[in-house]
Amino acid sequence: MNDTTKIPINDASQSAISLLLEIGTEEIPAGFLSDGISKIEALASGILKEAGVVFSDARAYATPRRIAVIASGVKRYQENKVKEFYGPPVSAAYGADGSPTQAALGFARTHSIDAAQLTVQTKGKGQYIVARVEESGLLVKDIAGGIFEKIIAAIRFPKMMRWAALDIKFARPIRWITALCGDEPVNLKYGGMESANVTYGHRFLSGGAFTVLDVNHYISVLRSNFVILDQNERKALIKRQVAEIADEFKASPVHDDELIETVTYLVEHPECVAATFPEEFLQLPAELLISVMRGHQKYFTLEQDGRLINKFVVVSNTLKENAQTVRLGAERVIRARLEDAKFYYEQDLHLTLHDRIESLRGIAFHDRLGSLYDKTKRLELIIVYLAQKLYSCKPDITVLNKFEWAAKLSKTSLATAVVREFTELQGVMGKHYALKDGYEKEIAEALDEQYMPQQSGGKLPVTQTGTALSLADKLDNIVSFFSVGLIPTGSEDPFALRRQAIGIISILIDNKFHTVTLKELFDETIGILQKDPGLAAPIEVFLRARLESMFLSKIYANDEVQAALYGFMEIPLEYLINRLDMLRDLKNSATCNEFLFAFKRIQNIVPDGFNGEVNPEMFVTGEERELWGRVAEIKSGIADAVSEGNYKDAYEKISTLITPINNFFDKVLVMDKDERQRSNKLALLNEIRRMSIKLADVSKLQER
Repeated sequence: MNDTTKIPINDASQSAISLLLEIGTEEIPAGFLSDGISKIEALASGILKEAGVVFSDARAYATPRRIAVIASGVKRYQENKVKEFYGPPVSAAYGADGSPTQAALGFARTHSIDAAQLTVQTKGKGQYIVARVEESGLLVKDIAGGIFEKIIAAIRFPKMMRWAALDIKFARPIRWITALCGDEPVNLKYGGMESANVTYGHRFLSGGAFTVLDVNHYISVLRSNFVILDQNERKALIKRQVAEIADEFKASPVHDDELIETVTYLVEHPECVAATFPEEFLQLPAELLISVMRGHQKYFTLEQDGRLINKFVVVSNTLKENAQTVRLGAERVIRARLEDAKFYYEQDLHLTLHDRIESLRGIAFHDRLGSLYDKTKRLELIIVYLAQKLYSCKPDITVLNKFEWAAKLSKTSLATAVVREFTELQGVMGKHYALKDGYEKEIAEALDEQYMPQQSGGKLPVTQTGTALSLADKLDNIVSFFSVGLIPTGSEDPFALRRQAIGIISILIDNKFHTVTLKELFDETIGILQKDPGLAAPIEVFLRARLESMFLSKIYANDEVQAALYGFMEIPLEYLINRLDMLRDLKNSATCNEFLFAFKRIQNIVPDGFNGEVNPEMFVTGEERELWGRVAEIKSGIADAVSEGNYKDAYEKISTLITPINNFFDKVLVMDKDERQRSNKLALLNEIRRMSIKLADVSKLQER
């Protein structure tokens, strides 16, 4: 392998230098590094900038036993700082002729500047003289130790640990610290370890400490001691080697980005090895085989024409010369694991899913929400409502029975031996067992689809039965957990209710269910489960936060989202997307500011809670009659457009009121001394406000 690297390093001939901080540790869990490396990079950049260090680039790298931060293009000195010191007030600093007084001259001498360099600034209600003093930046090498200590102390992981008698935390115990500024060692102490200009190579393939001369030498000494520092390079190497092995068998790897990400942070020197398992195990469900191999072992499975073959790939952390040892060990381990899986699977086939329904009584769903049997009974009630509402199923017909059977069987796979061992297969194995028991395909598919989507942007249910069961499961979870006060707070969401709320939203939007709203779904679920109607309020707040997060992560601006979410619980979510698109088009239009000016004038003048009725016979000006006539002309059209989710058409209609509204405000005194006249004018404007609020709360929109 060539001694090259993708890590940007300064040319030695340039005046700029590089900073290196390496934190050597016991093996850190791969999940900590995969999720955290970008945060470490941003954190380090922020601390360097805060310290006044000028640099061109800062990158973070990680292997199982080290985290490194490398800043390149670093200027040798901090940025100069300008400090401002306030002196006496202007009245005391200058005489009547404008010349500086002794107070001003003394203040200038104190800060070693000429009196002519003093400036005047306002502070509070007075004006004061100010001395602006420029302080030269320190040598970066003199402050690097403190910066590095701050970076280490700021790094956070999902779980932190203490060791020895130290009052600090890190993902795993720190075993060494390498710190350099250019080619000079940086002194610091953290976690009981003193820094040095040495590092360590691969735990098993190299020995002892290695002196590091500078960043370039650091990269090369690691590589020569079997450590590829750059995680992106390791990932690319693993992908290439897995693909090459698959090609040897005229196969392809089963796509698994998550596994590739995990394995990348399990090895420092990836070497992929092909291995084999007995063909007899191919009789097991493919998902079970994949789960066995990727679970604890982190092996890659291979397939031909969509079917698994009895070959797999091991990513070892050793040399190619050790491939045979790796292969034999992996084959021995995987055979034992597959034997266990086969035993569990064959045991499960002795009972049907229907036979397992009663056993759900003995499996707790939650100690405050009963058993899985209780959960199933709730799902049976909710899914009947959903089948009728979403798919117009009539009671007591065969079509409705498939929804009910899917609910009855929904949690039975949790009572099987395979799922107890491989919990991630709960839906998949439910589908396999249902098909073996002779249930129709859609019921079987629903047992898998009930858990979809399993992540943001993940696969959604396809079948009607699976869609209804997925919604029922998520509706029950949110309402049930809210009913016992188990509501997500801050970063805590132990029952994944945020993910399930996003699942409900995604399913409703994807299926274009325009006959149902979030309010109806949750009100009905609360009623079916006989819970306190007061739950609707906190659930609405919870759902709003999810929608805000989803829409802000897309193409919509914050003010558009806030305007669109007015009354969101009572709008089909498919229509809510149309409303957002209308607002985005409005914001991009040439008449945006004119529209907002006109309608915000109405919002600002009509009192909250006003409910007067318009009496056209009381109009005394042509502007009143013109505006009312235009309102009467478009009112029903706007209502029809909104009811169909056609917000673009509704906007085009209501925007024709801009000129009549402005004419009205220019020529008509709204706050008339005559109370009846004032009330009638406000009622006219309130009628327009009621129409506009059906489109969105335009008061939340910002002008262009």
